[in-house]
Amino acid sequence: MKCKSRSKTFKTEGTPCLLFFAIIIKKIIDKIGIGGELKLLKEYSLRQFIGLMVISTLLLMENIDSNILNVAIPQMSKVFNEPVLTMKLAITSYIIGIAVFIPICGWISDKFGTQKTLLISITLFTLMSALCGMTHTLLWMVIFRLLQGASGAFMVPVGRLLLLKIFKKEQMVKAYTLMSMPTLIGPVVAPILGGYLVTYFSWKYIFWVNIPIGIVAFLCTLKFIKNYKEEQGKFNLITFTFLALFLCCFTFFLDIVIVPGANLKNIFLFGVGTGVFGAIYFFLEKNTDNPVIRYKLFKLRTFKSCFIASFIVRASLGGRAFILAIFLEVIFGLSAFSAGLIFIWMTLGMVCSRTLLRKLLPRYGFKKTITIGNIGSFCALMMLACVTEPGILLSAALVVNGIFASFQFMSMNVLYYEEVESVDYGSAVSVATTWQQLGLSIGIIVAAGTLHLFSLHGMNKMSFHLTFFILALINLSCQFMIAKLKPTDGESLMKKKGE
Repeated sequence: MKCKSRSKTFKTEGTPCLLFFAIIIKKIIDKIGIGGELKLLKEYSLRQFIGLMVISTLLLMENIDSNILNVAIPQMSKVFNEPVLTMKLAITSYIIGIAVFIPICGWISDKFGTQKTLLISITLFTLMSALCGMTHTLLWMVIFRLLQGASGAFMVPVGRLLLLKIFKKEQMVKAYTLMSMPTLIGPVVAPILGGYLVTYFSWKYIFWVNIPIGIVAFLCTLKFIKNYKEEQGKFNLITFTFLALFLCCFTFFLDIVIVPGANLKNIFLFGVGTGVFGAIYFFLEKNTDNPVIRYKLFKLRTFKSCFIASFIVRASLGGRAFILAIFLEVIFGLSAFSAGLIFIWMTLGMVCSRTLLRKLLPRYGFKKTITIGNIGSFCALMMLACVTEPGILLSAALVVNGIFASFQFMSMNVLYYEEVESVDYGSAVSVATTWQQLGLSIGIIVAAGTLHLFSLHGMNKMSFHLTFFILALINLSCQFMIAKLKPTDGESLMKKKGE
């Protein structure tokens, strides 16, 4: 289908300072020919360049909020007078909010346009961030975080969908390499920023920092993002409603089962809700000509393999991010800021991975590169399982994890779409992102549950080491899906222009 846009042509008036700044950056890059990632920008038009900046900012903001609470959990547990592991509800509720609304984002974006969808999402996300910083109880924190996640649910999938609209398929690997830099750095910047704000100011500021960023993102989206549309059929709201209820009940059921002293009535209600809403959803989805999720995508071998493998990886690394901050603060007594600073080593690994990945993909292909990343991540998690004090081993483990986790995320996120038709981009992005977010949530739940099981007689180094070991095995298990890929998969995504 031909992509439509009812917005005005790309504007250069209205914000001369911002546009002038972007032009100057582009000219400097063109003139001096900076190597690495920045050199790739010479291949893009000014509109593509600014679009990439806006997308990266939105994804960075969403990724930071997914991870910024990790280092604040020990301090917030004292303020809210709740157990440390119970405070994970403030993290998982946000992720659940994202996951529940992602299935509808592709249709809404295609129907009403990418620009309008992002503007509404940014506005509500910023408002909910402000409210999160004003609450004083865990219940309201969970509610506002759930709504914050719901309003920000459109940032990641619509941002990726916009990337598919702006760039051609043969440009995708290079474009995604640049765009994914902030999204991969986000989980590392988050604990540093969060730790600094919690240590020297207040936990409230980890939410309020979104307000100025949200305002800038809103203005940039308003001026520089076109309102791309795609013709779509009628949306099945009833089926989506039961899908949303099923996902909410399922994840909250898993979440509260391991909470010490959890209310058995709540566990029972969420369990029953999971079964009932799930059955109704699957019945409706099976007997409709207008499904919410296009399950035909799972007939595509590369999509299916990357889907399952990515879910497993997200679960493993999501669990690692959650317990690592607690490990550093509870076991070693580090401040939130000191614990956050240690994540700089992971940032170093992620930065190094960009150059390595650009060399590995053309030489070895997607299958071997993802395999290398998977084995490397397994080794990094095993190294964390041997850490007895903050030192060289911990730093090395984080560098290695940063390098190979980037290999996994970037390679699979691009390979997802090799066999997907353009008309199915919205649905493909929605399905993939929904389960990636659920993977993070389930990873946190599994990690917290495992840690709780091994800490029945008190939290100690051994309980954390065993949890890291379990997460390493979970990560390695995705190799069964990676093995289903072919050595030639992804070759069309690396073809140069003119070939």
